Amino acid sequence: MKKFLIILILIFTLPTPSQADDISDFQIEGMSIGNSLLDFFSEEKIKKLEKAFHPKSKKFYMITPYKKYELYEAVTFSLKSKDKDYKIYQLKGLMPYDNKLNECLEEKDKILKEVSNILKNSKEENYTNNFKGAVGKSIAYISDFKVSNGSIRVWCTDWDKKTEKEKNWIDTLNVDASSQKYLDWLNNEAY
Repeated sequence: MKKFLIILILIFTLPTPSQADDISDFQIEGMSIGNSLLDFFSEEKIKKLEKAFHPKSKKFYMITPYKKYELYEAVTFSLKSKDKDYKIYQLKGLMPYDNKLNECLEEKDKILKEVSNILKNSKEENYTNNFKGAVGKSIAYISDFKVSNGSIRVWCTDWDKKTEKEKNWIDTLNVDASSQKYLDWLNNEAY
């Protein structure tokens, strides 16, 4: 029943084919790239959240406001530093699949079918990433879609046992929407 509910929610939260021309048309929990986070959370709550920065640039930061979402256990947001409008440049929904890789990959496939039906003009690119060995024998199974002004990524992480124990990480299914401006910064300035 839970899987049926997830699929139903995805059907009603993803944009229709006529809408999916731009990254800002794609929604996660009713939120899109370009929205103000103030439409969903108070400024007081946003300011209290811990900010995560990338190593070489503080142009953008990531926050994770916790609340009860319909589908995801958590949603993270990347915002531009010093932006008083709190415009969303990247958002990602996460669902736990701890030590359930096959179930995660099955759910990923269902999501990919929905995204493919919506993004008829966007080519799906599939690959794996072993994090260059930085986190042991961990691996991610990734699918990307390029859209106007950004990209959508769906992936499952399978952390190795040592990494899970040392970092207290769990395996997750992730759905990410990123603006091109954020991706350009991530690829050229963040690391």
